[in-house]
Parts: sequence; C-alpha cells; structure tokens
Amino acid sequence: MDRLRPRAKKVFTGFTKAEFDVNWYDVDVLLAHRWLSSGESEVRVRYVGFGSEEDEWINIKKAIRERSVPIEHSECHMVKVGDLVLCFQERRDRASYYDAHVVYIQRRMHDIRGCRCVFLVRYDHDDTEERVLLRRLCRRPTY
Repeated sequence: MDRLRPRAKKVFTGFTKAEFDVNWYDVDVLLAHRWLSSGESEVRVRYVGFGSEEDEWINIKKAIRERSVPIEHSECHMVKVGDLVLCFQERRDRASYYDAHVVYIQRRMHDIRGCRCVFLVRYDHDDTEERVLLRRLCRRPTY
C-alpha cells in the first residue's frame, strides 16, 4: 500500500517533466508526497497556468529538477560539446523547452549585442538537430 502525506508547498521553484508529453513545465505547487510499495517516491504537482484537473503524480527521481537558468553571454565559453542543456524549440504548432545535447559550437567574436556563437543542438525527444543562438539555451544551476 502506498503511503501518502498531503501538503501544499510553494517553496519549490523547479521544472517537472509531465507524464502527458516530453516538455518540462514550471511547478506551481507541490500538493502531496507519497512512497510507493516499490520504494519509489512521488509528488503530486500543480503546473503553472493549469487547473487542478491537470494535477498529476510525478516520480521524483525521473521527472523533477531545479529550474534551469538562462546562460549569460559571459558564460558561453563554459558551454562544451556534449553538454546537456534546456533549449527553446519553436515549431508551427508548439513552442516549448526540451532537453538537448550540444553537438557542435561555432565560436564567434562577441560584439556589443553579446554572444554571437552558434550552437548545434540535438533534441533528446526526437533526435532532430537545430542551430541556435545562446539566448535559446538554459543550464541547470551550479552551486
């Protein structure tokens, strides 16, 4: 039998990968926590901009992480081939953030506008590749 501890917390500022697709969404509230008989831990979340009918149980280990932060122009030199980033992808029917890996970097001289480098990323969810500028990339926070 699963053990459930109800609570509503607004202290978590992070992303969760929804069960209904491969996007990362902002978490508004952690509603409850439970331990499954398998030993796994889950939390019930409410997403920013969604109602209670969209609340769902999310595996903590697999689908929750801290909010990613935009990469600053002065930090572009820290991005390396192979790095996992969160990349903003725009399509005709959807625009969202997805996990991606940096495949290639075309380093360019920075100017008054900031970083002009071009990053080739491969999205994890569909293996497509796209050339993007730094402003579309985010990273996990470091402490």
